[in-house]
Amino acid sequence: MRKKARRLLMLGLDAALPDLITRFVEEGSMPNVKVLMDRGFFSRMITTFPPLTAAAWGAITSGAGPGTAGIPSLMVHEPGEPLDKWYTSFDRRMLKAETLWEAGARVGLTTLLMNWPVTYPLGVEKGIQLAASLNPPFRYFYMPLWDIASSSIFSTRKERCNQVPGRAVEVTLAPASGWSNMPAHSGSPLEITIDVPPTYAKGRKYHVLVLDSKDHGYDKVIISPSKDGSQKVAELREGERCPWIQERFVDSQGKEKLGRFYFHLVRLGGRDDFRLYQSAINTAEGITVPAELTEELIRAAGPYMEVDDPWAYMDGWVGIDFYMDQLTQHNDWWEKATRFGLGKIDWDMAFSWVGTIDHVQHVLYGGIDPKCSYYNAKDAPGIMAHIRRVYGEVDERIGRILQDVNLDETLVCIVSDHGFSSIEQNPYLKHHLAKAGLLHFELDHETREMKIDWSRTKAYPLEPCHAHIFVNLKGRDPDGIVEPGDYEEAQEEIIDALLSMRDPVTGHRVVEMAIPKREAGTLGVFEQQGFDRIGDVLFALKPQYMANPFVYPASVRYRDGTERLITNLEGFEPAKLHRNFTGVHLCLPACREMHAAVLMAGGGVGRVHRKIPMSVTDLAPTIAYLLGSPVPKNAEGNVLKEMFEV
Repeated sequence: MRKKARRLLMLGLDAALPDLITRFVEEGSMPNVKVLMDRGFFSRMITTFPPLTAAAWGAITSGAGPGTAGIPSLMVHEPGEPLDKWYTSFDRRMLKAETLWEAGARVGLTTLLMNWPVTYPLGVEKGIQLAASLNPPFRYFYMPLWDIASSSIFSTRKERCNQVPGRAVEVTLAPASGWSNMPAHSGSPLEITIDVPPTYAKGRKYHVLVLDSKDHGYDKVIISPSKDGSQKVAELREGERCPWIQERFVDSQGKEKLGRFYFHLVRLGGRDDFRLYQSAINTAEGITVPAELTEELIRAAGPYMEVDDPWAYMDGWVGIDFYMDQLTQHNDWWEKATRFGLGKIDWDMAFSWVGTIDHVQHVLYGGIDPKCSYYNAKDAPGIMAHIRRVYGEVDERIGRILQDVNLDETLVCIVSDHGFSSIEQNPYLKHHLAKAGLLHFELDHETREMKIDWSRTKAYPLEPCHAHIFVNLKGRDPDGIVEPGDYEEAQEEIIDALLSMRDPVTGHRVVEMAIPKREAGTLGVFEQQGFDRIGDVLFALKPQYMANPFVYPASVRYRDGTERLITNLEGFEPAKLHRNFTGVHLCLPACREMHAAVLMAGGGVGRVHRKIPMSVTDLAPTIAYLLGSPVPKNAEGNVLKEMFEV
């Protein structure tokens, strides 16, 4: 057995795919990962059921699957509460299993946590913590951990807005009046007044002055909190973004918070052709433990950005280059913040996470999958180039991070949490449950609010409709109607409804597996302390499907031009490249497409490239063995020590 490592550096690359890693290493696009692969251990990894971010990262660092860790999906439903009430799984208080760093603290080990998922709110027993991830940028929900509000667009045309309604504001440029200290200009200035943000939180008004500065047409924008040019916070020409602006806001919970954002002038083509982008409003408050490290971190790495903004691209507000540059900014911050943390303390364990690979694949993955109906062989190389760019940027930053790491005494573990498939269709799951008579609701066509009739509802899915459905059980659930004696019959009804869902184009079944809770162990979901959070029915969609938790109003137009709104009768929404997410990770974890990747190199590790995928719950015990540190006490997996005795 080789000498054991003294330290652990775990770099979490969300959704890094083993097949693409191998391809890009062979192409030369990931030279730093190649160095580690040539000297270390590499394996595919079967992840959790479902193969979703919070559940998987919880298992990676604890060795505990969902039934033990209590992280069933992206959301958590607590037993005894209304079935439509949920909590984010990225809250560390939801995790019921001990982590590697908590086990290490029992023997005095010091830890760095850098933007690691399922660690919010901040708290580390021995060490330091820099931020915490991640609530993903949902189309259906806005659930920020740190962000105060999402991005917005102010435009002279009607813009799409597929996430958090009210963010796309149609404006009309009017003749400017009442301004002082106006810059030199020609012609007649124009203006608008905007609320930042326009929805979700309360901020302040900004005045936007549109100028012709060179007598060649409108070409400059001044943005100020007052109609005084000397107080401007931004001066922009088309294609430019301003420095970060700091402001006080009141969030959706009524709490005053300090935030940062920037403006980007997307288009200034004239009076009727204007688009101004406002970025997400990120926190400008403390993001570290201890708190005094926040200012040092910002000086070293820049302001913290919780998530990038794929919806601005998919809604057509900005172009692909702007979105790709956002991902680059996140990669830059990850590298600088990680190096800052590694240099700040004498660490025994360090965990650092980056999510850019996952996000670019959510947006573009369908464009590189020949199985998709919208795949275009001519466009695929260009789309792959965008994905390759993100992998390459992450690899370059891995190289920089490792410059100051001694591989002879450090176990470097590069790990991802799940795989990817493309998306062809988005089934409206609640529509299908309603069609089967299991869920009854009314849709408020104005607010789009779904009002559940619990007195007639037998089943309700865990939001956002991934993997778990609960029986509305009398005696357990506040509005329960299913008698305990009818519980198993209700489970069978749900299973029958799921298996009857058929693709509207192919006619094929869209659900791969649906099983009652008593059989959850077949999916690695065991009856331990977190089992009461597991749904009464567990199901996995086939590759190329992702459930949509909404039901939308639809318009019926009569011959005389009048309209009325009805509940949308469609059972599916087709995915469209550059318009919706085209990549997803919801099918069975043993499916090859869902495999994650594990790469370990450094002290204690020889060169082994495993042919059979390892299990996600084996990783934490194996790492603990290599370090000679305590195994997390809730770990379900095995120590794969035979792989390292080389």
